[in-house]
Formats: sequence, structure tokens, C-alpha cells
Amino acid sequence: MDPNELSQALSVASPVESFNEAPIEPPSTSFSAQLNSSPQPPPEVSAPSLNNNRPGFKYKYPEAAPTPPGEDDAEWNKVYTAADSRFYNRNGKNAEKSRKFRQAGDTYQLALVMMAEKKEKMKAGTVAPNGRVVVPKSKAAKKPATVVKKEPSSSSRDVTPGGMGIPLSISEQIKANGRAAKAPSAAPSSKQGTPVPSSSKMGSPPPPAPKLDRPPPKKKGTAALVKKHARPKGPERPILPPIRPGQTPVPKTNNASDSDSNDGGEYCVCRGPDDHRMMVNCEGGCDEWYHCSCINMVVEDAKELLDRYICPRCQTDELFTTWKRMCRYNNVGEWMDWDHPCRKAARVTEDPPSKYCSDEHRDEFWRFVRDNLARTDQAPSMGGRLNVQEVADILDHCKDNSQLQNLGKKPRLPIPEGYDSKGRPIGLEYVTPEGKAELENIEKKKKIIEQRIENCVLQQQLLRMVHARASAAAEHPECAEKGLCGYDNRLSFNEEEFAHWLTTTEGKTAFESGKLGPRTEETKTISNRIIATDQVSTNGAVLPDELNNICLARGKGCVKHRQWRAIHSLDFSTHQGGLKLELDRLTSMANEIIEDAEGREAEKEYHAHNTVEVLF
Repeated sequence: MDPNELSQALSVASPVESFNEAPIEPPSTSFSAQLNSSPQPPPEVSAPSLNNNRPGFKYKYPEAAPTPPGEDDAEWNKVYTAADSRFYNRNGKNAEKSRKFRQAGDTYQLALVMMAEKKEKMKAGTVAPNGRVVVPKSKAAKKPATVVKKEPSSSSRDVTPGGMGIPLSISEQIKANGRAAKAPSAAPSSKQGTPVPSSSKMGSPPPPAPKLDRPPPKKKGTAALVKKHARPKGPERPILPPIRPGQTPVPKTNNASDSDSNDGGEYCVCRGPDDHRMMVNCEGGCDEWYHCSCINMVVEDAKELLDRYICPRCQTDELFTTWKRMCRYNNVGEWMDWDHPCRKAARVTEDPPSKYCSDEHRDEFWRFVRDNLARTDQAPSMGGRLNVQEVADILDHCKDNSQLQNLGKKPRLPIPEGYDSKGRPIGLEYVTPEGKAELENIEKKKKIIEQRIENCVLQQQLLRMVHARASAAAEHPECAEKGLCGYDNRLSFNEEEFAHWLTTTEGKTAFESGKLGPRTEETKTISNRIIATDQVSTNGAVLPDELNNICLARGKGCVKHRQWRAIHSLDFSTHQGGLKLELDRLTSMANEIIEDAEGREAEKEYHAHNTVEVLF
């Protein structure tokens, strides 16, 4: 039976028809309406009015002004704020660092890049001017029912009433919509080889919406998978691999397309993509890539001179960025103020090593020295620049670079074979009797200074023992003041008094046990005890040993001994530093006497044939 005749027969046989004056039209959500629907183009969005550098417009950051030509002030303000947020988040949410990026203009440049990317997405039709993603929607169009000829079929789907205009239940509509959303496949629909109906005969559903990079909305109670962007590897990345000394930088290849190199990852301090700009890798442990333009590094220097790059986050006293030695011909370019001096690496790793990048630059350097730096006259030099003949004589005299470097230094005697110095310089064997007497005098002074330095160290130890004794005295039951001064007049010993005190039993016991005791009758004659006007006096009362020879006044109220700990600590440290400088000066004097004796012996052969003529 024809489907239309079957539909009419069912409508006549329906008992509901007798109660309705007009036939019920099928709803638009039926399966047949969906099959006959066609996609409609999205409505056009009217372009908003453009305000470019409108007077009185208030930017969130003053550095965002002026708005680039052709851009809206409000839209530019949003993009600039988003660019500033990138710097803020990637620098540990440090507002001071993000402010420096704004003042340097880095935020403005990043905002221009972000605005250009946004325009590209708008042209592609995936982003509306308000920044939202636009997905084309299809509206079901109402069309008359299509007449389908009766054909035999082995599928049970052809006899279902879902496609005949009869209203479906909600569950059937959902199932039908799900089947309609599936794209037709060229594969058989069953193992028996039943083909899928062609889309030309059946009403095809609207084409699926283009897939966007935007992830689907999260469902409540489900965990979202975090997909990390893998860093590009291999030669497809237009970046600079770590260059080791002695290696030649590999030129950048242009085989990779834009889509291959821009992988969508975030790199550098700007958190931008790999966009064909030169990048360097941090070898300090973070393995992060940085654009040369973002770290103020010249691209050509990165290719030719960079040895190892360490970012500021990984930089330490032992780990830092290193560079290769530059060609010496660069000095000529700097001297002559050239626009493009040579900035290539010297061949220091080759055999033999060279300070120049090529033999041509080596020859050009010495031609420049000959023509511009050496004097052309034949007058002898008197401490100034050498003339050409003098330079030639020096180069003829020096057999190797070591002899050239030793010019102008004091002559040295060769070490005899089998000579066992044991820390004794060879020049000491040739010191004159006057020099030996001077060395003995210097050695006596050095021993005295070394003893004074040792006593100064012991005075610092005494200061620590006095502080510990004052802290213990504050906890004594008979101490009225808990925050007492605690000063001990043994800290006021000068060098002679302290040296005498060290020889007494009291001093020996203190440094052997590491604990300072009270003053004894033996040491009271070394320094008299003076009681301040506001100091607590015992009036002849006998104090326990823990409180003997301690200032019992309130700490903040004792004017005489105010900040005695800091004052004595600084005094001992300064005095010790001065003694060490004096010791170094005496050591230099002794070394100079020995070196002069060695120099005289080394020059004996040179002056052996000199004669003195008396002219008058």
C-alpha cells in the first residue's frame, strides 16, 4: 500500500477525528520535518560604531594609549588588559614585574599580536566582534511531504511509522534526532552488506557544525582531562638548539609550514606560540624556550656567539649564561665606529687556536695596527707608543707567545733540576746581608701582629661568654631586674690588660671551661670597677657569684652601657681587620725583597759587559 493511502486510512479510522473540527497538523519536530529541513545561514552581525582615540576615554592602564589606528578604544582596552594579565600570571603574579613590561612596551607589542590573531579568527567566522564563538545553526523548514514509491526492502526500518508525519513520542524524537545527526558512512550498515540509504534520495540532515578548538562544557561531577602541549622537537621548529663551543650553527630550515610550527603551545615570558621567531633554550633545568626579542638578545649573536643560555629563574653564582670569544677584528670595527663590525666567534677550539674568525680578519687586524696605531717616525719611544721598527724588533726577538706575554715583567731565574724548595723561594738564596736583616725584622713584626690577632679573637669569645653570663644572671632569684644591663667591665680591657688577664688563673679557667666566672682578688688590680650614678650599688653587701661584677641596672635605663654588645662586637671586628691589613703589608714587603734579589741575579749576565765612562 502506498504510504499516503495508509496515512489517510489511519486518520479516518482514528476515533479522535470525530471530536476535532479541523485536522491536526503534525508538529515541526517530527522526523519527516527534520529530514526535509535545510541549513540556514547565520544572521549577519552589524558592525558596531568605532571610537578610535576618543577624547576623554579612560584606559585601565595609561600605557595602553594610544589606540592603534582602525581599532576601537573599548576593544583595544580589553585586549591590552588580557596581554597584561599574561605577563602578570607568568611572573608569579608580581604586579611590579608586569608594570615593568608595560613601561618597556612589551605589553603593547603583545596586545598588537593578540589583536591581529583575533581579527584572523573573526574573518574565519568563528569569533564574533563581541569575542564569543559563533556556531551556525540550522532551522527546520516546513516542506510538503515527499512521495516515496513503494519498493521492497529487507530492512525493518522502512515500515516504521516514524517518517510518515505521525507525531512521535519524546523518546522516539530523541532517538530520531540522534540517528539524523550521524554522518552517512560509506561502510555497510550490517555484516550482511546492507547499504546505507543515499543522502540524495533521503532528506539529508544539516551538516555538522565545524569543530572548534574550544573544549566542550564540563559536566557536573566529572574531572576534566588536562592535555599538555608537547614541545616541538626535531628540525621542524625554527628555533636555535643549544650551541656548544666548536660547533657551527645550523641554518634555519623553511620546510615546515605555518600549521606545523605553530603548535598552539605557550612559551617564553610572553606565553606566545612558536611563530617562526628565533628562540633559545634554557639549559639551567627548566627546559623553557624564549624568543630572542623578548629577552633583548640579538638574533645574530644567538646564532654565532651564544654558548649556553640560563634564564634568570635558573641563574646562580655558578650557573649563568656564557658566550663564545668574539673575533678580535671586532675591536677595529668599534674603533672605527662601523655600522656592522665583525661579531663572529673566534676559532679558539681549532688547532692551532686563533683569536680571529678567519685568516683574512687576522691579516686585516695587523694591517690596521701597522697603518693606524704604530708610529711612522724613527724617534725612540720614551714610554709611549712604539714605532714600526721597534715593533718589528720585538716580534723578531720573541720566539713564541709566552715570551711576548712576559715582556715588561721582572726576570725570573730558572728552577734548577732537582731543587727542593719546600716553600722556600729561589730568590732567598741571593738576598744581600742588608736584605736578610730586613727580613728578620719583618718576621718579628709579623709574629707580634699574629699574636695580637689571636688575642682579638679571644676577646670576641669573651664577649660571647659575658652575654651568656648576663642571660643566666637575669634568671637568678636575687636579681630584681629581669631585663638587666649585664655589662662586665672585663670587656674594657685594652690589649696589654687583656694579655695580662689571660695569664691569671681566672682567665685560664674561663677559656678552658668556656664559662666566665666572677672576678677574683687576683684580677681586681688589672682594672678598677667604677659604679655609674644610676647603677645599683650593693653598699658592701655580699652578692652571689652569679651576680658578681655585673651591672644590675635595668637594661634600657643604663645610659653608660647602652648597646654594649653591638659596640664591642664592632670594635673587635674592626681592630682585627686592621691587624690583618698590616700583616698583608709586611708580607708584601718581604716578597718584594726576595723578588728583587732574584731579579738582580737573573740580570747579572745581561749587565756583565756594561761599562761606566767618566766624562768629567
